Amino acid sequence: MTTAMLESIPFLITRPAGKADNLLASLDSLGVGYLYQPLITTAQVSLKQQDQQQLQNAAAVIFVSVSAVNSLQNQYDGALLTAPLFAVGQTTALALHRWLGREVIVPDDQRSEGLLQLPQLHDVSGKQLVVVRGNAGRELIKQTLVTRGASVRYVQSYKRQPLPLDGALLCQQWQLAGIRCIVATSNEILQQLFNLVPSANQHWLQQCDWILVSPRMQESAIALGIATERITLADNANDSALLAAISQLQREYQ
Repeated sequence: MTTAMLESIPFLITRPAGKADNLLASLDSLGVGYLYQPLITTAQVSLKQQDQQQLQNAAAVIFVSVSAVNSLQNQYDGALLTAPLFAVGQTTALALHRWLGREVIVPDDQRSEGLLQLPQLHDVSGKQLVVVRGNAGRELIKQTLVTRGASVRYVQSYKRQPLPLDGALLCQQWQLAGIRCIVATSNEILQQLFNLVPSANQHWLQQCDWILVSPRMQESAIALGIATERITLADNANDSALLAAISQLQREYQ
């Protein structure tokens, strides 16, 4: 491979497998050079009896990801899920609708912050709400709803696991490919990049441009030594917002 070819791959996409297909197809159609390297995978977690009871008794059920939906669908009777349904993002809402055939409330701003702005989640004092998620994350949703007087319980339907990767080798490949910008859509992925890459090479990570999806992620990135001017915040974590941010940087790189 020639140096010119290597320099034509400016973007590293790190979305989990199964969640990046549409974005990658759009980048291919636009001729944007990228490498794709998922860092985490998911595995289903068996529901407990207590989880099933909480789902049936909930005044509302919030789903934070497609994995949360799919893993619950595999082991729970959807007919028992009668509470109003909320999804953080449109893709998650579509997965819920395909499963249950019901209305799903989803914010325009497809982040935790956008979900919490929905009027239906403001008057929740005394209500029992359930958040279906993985083994961590989305604490802002619970914390905020609790301050509004709700009782919030987590139901874990899946867990995220780091893929067994050679961070030193990957970092070398990324540098040789001419990666200039890393696209990360969760704090977990951001942190996993710094966990994978040896400390001697983390200066390279800090010198890259980054596309992130929330102010909270920006704060985490700054704490990891990434300068504010190297961070671009996408409007949210959906494919169209990520594509817009990537396209803007691509024009600047040309």
